[in-house]
Amino acid sequence: MTHATPTPVQTVLDLFSTDLRDLRFADVDAARLTAAAADLEAAAVATAAAQTALDDARAHQLALQDTLTSLVQRALAYARVYAESNPALASRLDAVSLPRVVRRSTRVDDATIASTSETAPTRRPRGRPRKVPPAIAAAELATPLDATGE
Repeated sequence: MTHATPTPVQTVLDLFSTDLRDLRFADVDAARLTAAAADLEAAAVATAAAQTALDDARAHQLALQDTLTSLVQRALAYARVYAESNPALASRLDAVSLPRVVRRSTRVDDATIASTSETAPTRRPRGRPRKVPPAIAAAELATPLDATGE
């Protein structure tokens, strides 16, 4: 259940449903207030459902737009190859400037980000390890170890 009713309004509704339930005015009583609050809650639920449907429709539209843009880019590339022998058509095709397909990322919640950052392996240095000059390498091998093994 959504809580579209502001707190001060809910406080008055609570008073009219308990201590003031027998109090009646010309156009206001507990039953009328309860009905108006129920209408507000129903409208809030309908609004939330409509918002969800709108978000889904927008996501679907963007996916279709990306698909169309990708297809049109391929069609333009094919047409440019086809028009190599026709300078007039080639110049018309060269005038076309298409937008790039945007890769839309899905929403990732904070818990997912935190879990991936904690489990991510540490990065190793890139490239080959440094060569140790032969004199230093021989000196390290010739040094005797002490009793602790170091």
